Amino acid sequence: MRLKGFVTLLLLVVSISLFAQENPLARFEILIGHWEGTGEGFGNARSEITADYQWLMNKQYIEVKHHSEFEPTEQNAEGEVHDDKGIISFDSARKVVLFRQYHNEGYFTEYALNDSSSTPKQLVFETERIENFVPGGRARFTITILADNEIETVFDVGFPEREMACFGTNRLKKQ
Repeated sequence: MRLKGFVTLLLLVVSISLFAQENPLARFEILIGHWEGTGEGFGNARSEITADYQWLMNKQYIEVKHHSEFEPTEQNAEGEVHDDKGIISFDSARKVVLFRQYHNEGYFTEYALNDSSSTPKQLVFETERIENFVPGGRARFTITILADNEIETVFDVGFPEREMACFGTNRLKKQ
């Protein structure tokens, strides 16, 4: 009887410790909410941007939505609208955070969080693959936490046989 009680207690402790493990996406908690701000770059256009980061399915995923409206330029007299939607998740087999992003221009980008380049205040996502882009092209999406209510996002692009270059920067405040 004592052995049965010990085994039951051991199973209970193991079960609790497994369920009590920290969510690998917990480091993104500061991003959860609605953000608004401005952007620059992206063909020398200024933009107004909104971003939403929301937990999904018992905090197993984070839904990401970005909406940018670019001012008219000489090259684009009507201005432009950019939308992208994505999901941040944790691949437990690889032990890596992934960000899958769909763009209204027809691109699909799959990023992996680069833990060796990331810090608690800077999250660096680098492409693993891009669909419908220049073959051999790559991208990097960096989120820098400036304050509890302020972030900066930087989108870098690398074309084949070229270094990465900043394509655009956004500065957002939590609403």
